[in-house]
Amino acid sequence: MNKRLLSAVAVSLSILVALPAMAQRGPGWMDGSGPGQGAAMGRGMMGYQVAPEVPTSLPVPTSQEWTQKLKDVLALERLSYAQYTADAERHNAHMPYGMVIGQEQDHIRTIERLFSAYDLPATSNQIPITETKTLTEALELCVKMDQDLIQRYEWLVQNAGDRQSTAILNELLLQSRQHMVMFQQTLRMDGRMGPGMMGHRY
Repeated sequence: MNKRLLSAVAVSLSILVALPAMAQRGPGWMDGSGPGQGAAMGRGMMGYQVAPEVPTSLPVPTSQEWTQKLKDVLALERLSYAQYTADAERHNAHMPYGMVIGQEQDHIRTIERLFSAYDLPATSNQIPITETKTLTEALELCVKMDQDLIQRYEWLVQNAGDRQSTAILNELLLQSRQHMVMFQQTLRMDGRMGPGMMGHRY
């Protein structure tokens, strides 16, 4: 079995691992609200949003540092959505972007609703996207962005002030790890999904 076929199998497995999490819908997440109002859903999560359920009210975080770091993650998730959407179009790269963009919308929406549950404004700095020149450069950037988000989510999970916030952010952390795996595998295959994954360059 050659390396390309092994890589294709690895990508297939990573997507199969990701799909169960994608299939778990929380109530109230088909309202079409949030960034883009589902504009990327055809490429994203097969026509519906997927996100953990967020209560209408949660204990207000007592740590200003924790709250600021959550705002920083919100800014980076908004950047990720904009970057992935732009790169998917710029490089005609449907996969794995199509498996990730919808969940990025969900991550943004989830964090915004966390702030609403805390009765705090969901404000964040706007970060400009990077103009990538090649698909390889774009995929390398995706991996780097997800690595950064994973580290930040790990800190938030470890230092959250209530169990519900911990569980919600941990789910976003797990999904971010899945995103990174998919980008890494595609990068190793030079942007090709390989046999069994539609078999042509995206």
